[in-house]
Amino acid sequence: MIIEQWLLIETLDGPDTWSVLTVGTAPRRWKSLARTVSARLRPIVAAAHDCREPVARDLPRSRHPWSSRHARAIPVLGADGRVYGVRFWVGTGEPPEPPRVASFRLDSRTRRIEVDSAALGPTFDEGRTVWIGAETFEHVERFDQALDLVAILSRAEPGSRWLGEVTVRTPAGLRTLLLAVRNGIDSPHEWRGLLADVTDSVPPLGKSFEATTVDALVNTNPGLYLAVVDTARVRLIRWIGGPIPGLRWSGDTDERTMPHPDDRDRILAARTALLKGSPFHSLPALRLATADGTWLTVDCEASPLPYGPPDAGPPQFALVRCQLRGE
Repeated sequence: MIIEQWLLIETLDGPDTWSVLTVGTAPRRWKSLARTVSARLRPIVAAAHDCREPVARDLPRSRHPWSSRHARAIPVLGADGRVYGVRFWVGTGEPPEPPRVASFRLDSRTRRIEVDSAALGPTFDEGRTVWIGAETFEHVERFDQALDLVAILSRAEPGSRWLGEVTVRTPAGLRTLLLAVRNGIDSPHEWRGLLADVTDSVPPLGKSFEATTVDALVNTNPGLYLAVVDTARVRLIRWIGGPIPGLRWSGDTDERTMPHPDDRDRILAARTALLKGSPFHSLPALRLATADGTWLTVDCEASPLPYGPPDAGPPQFALVRCQLRGE
């Protein structure tokens, strides 16, 4: 039994699946709850989960390491009122401030994510709780496994889970977040998750060499913009190096309204070509909707984005290079 350190226990699915995500700020990847917390103490975790209120207990004398100590369990509530996790501590006297953790829920059909950002502290509080689609990458500095997560969310196989680390930009500098998410058997497109600040144990990573090279390419080519899209529905996954200025792409924008209606057949033709193995496909004079209600003309070229094993089948993602006309 771990003493004098806060445990973050995820309760994103049924009690038989609960696991430990962190010890203090050190990640533990779906570590068995049964192997981490004594069977005689797990009812305290369950009590905090069931009543959705903090629970404190003075532990009895025993031959166990937790003998005569104090236990405290604090639930982590989601926006839907459910308990997404429990922070659990056993020790002597008053426990220290627990590490910051926030709940979030995500719909993989609409790609709408609702995050309790304030729970991570003022450093992370952007004054908003909802992001949609590519907006979720707005403050991301490095996320090497981003496409893995996107692919799992898109497949939405019942009973799926994912865990990884992401480096984000904050006014106080770079921070490392541990991201854990699960979906349900009955509603596989509905995901619940936790974000834990693990910076003290996992130093933030700066941009990779490849990302720095791409940034240099974009910065030295005025009017060049790069985007990652999926090939299933041709949805914008994220911008690389910043979005096209003035484009109507964020918020609750229906991405089907971004291209001009007369250009949609050409976009679908490009998608079909990539799925059939074409190394690239050009889309000259593509018209995209702007925030002020006009159309912006760009010359685009799409190519498959390597992802997964070589025999993974048709590409799941494409890299789109957009060049503004006249630049």
